[in-house]
Amino acid sequence: MEQRVERKLSVVYAVPDLAVDGQPVSADEADFFVENGFFVKRGMLDAAAVDAALDATWAHLVDRVPVAEGADWTLRRDDPHSWRGPRWAPMPPVPKSGPYEGRQPIVHAGATVKLHDLGDADCLVDLLPNNPAVRRVAAALLGDDLRPSTRTRGVYAIFPPASPSPLSGAALGPHTDRVCQQLNACAYLADVAPRSGGFTVYPGSHRIMFRAHRWQANWSPLPSFRAAMRRVVAEIEPVELIGGKGDVIFWHGRTVHSSGIHNGDGIRWALFADFTRDQPALTPDEHRSVGQFEWFKDTALFRDDAPATGDMWRHWRIAARRRRAPTPCS
Repeated sequence: MEQRVERKLSVVYAVPDLAVDGQPVSADEADFFVENGFFVKRGMLDAAAVDAALDATWAHLVDRVPVAEGADWTLRRDDPHSWRGPRWAPMPPVPKSGPYEGRQPIVHAGATVKLHDLGDADCLVDLLPNNPAVRRVAAALLGDDLRPSTRTRGVYAIFPPASPSPLSGAALGPHTDRVCQQLNACAYLADVAPRSGGFTVYPGSHRIMFRAHRWQANWSPLPSFRAAMRRVVAEIEPVELIGGKGDVIFWHGRTVHSSGIHNGDGIRWALFADFTRDQPALTPDEHRSVGQFEWFKDTALFRDDAPATGDMWRHWRIAARRRRAPTPCS
């Protein structure tokens, strides 16, 4: 039987502001990203646009997410007491065919709601993946040949619990994402206080997990993948990223991450997006044939991905922004 690794409790972390005016990605930000697998752009998004996106998200959630039959509970935006311990209806079976094959358009389970079907709304696409400032950062990291963005993954909300739970690393769910993963972004649509569900990452895990794949970007786990995950969970202390409305977290696609521990009072609202280079990719039917159809992500398996050997940054523009020379493990 495989030994289970005890999960470390995350540490609340405010990422240092390493930005330099006029530079989409500074040399210090590049070094931080290469070393840790992520960095944060503080207050990057226009506040009014964020508010409009959150208004649309609230309206969609109230209209589309079903409440449990007979539940003496109504969600009200203006009543924070109603946010605690939501009582959603049971989830229907996962669609086995059609446009939502493999993943529900809306996931509502316990404290978590994932509004995947809202992901192609103009107010969300324009706010994050098609935001010129965001795309300049993505281009500075990956290169100018970015795939055109058509959707986000949607808004992920984490509701406060009915009552606080003891702080424990067991509440975390460390994982990496599938299909093709190069660069990802998470935008906070409201302030995220400590222990309020902040996006949680395992610094440096991208360098370990990169070597546990056959290809640089495509989901292609080697036999060493599970051992690599156990190493990350056992050795790396995860950090919970607190922040303000309009902050954007950029992270490398191989970085191990989790939703954060939530013992706070508010709802954690986060919008997720994907970035990859614009190169030939598999069709939806070809993704189905290999069991990798994920309609809610704006990414696709490359037809000709590069082997995960040598310098992991050799196809990234970020290499030119670094102060330090690459090491064999980076």
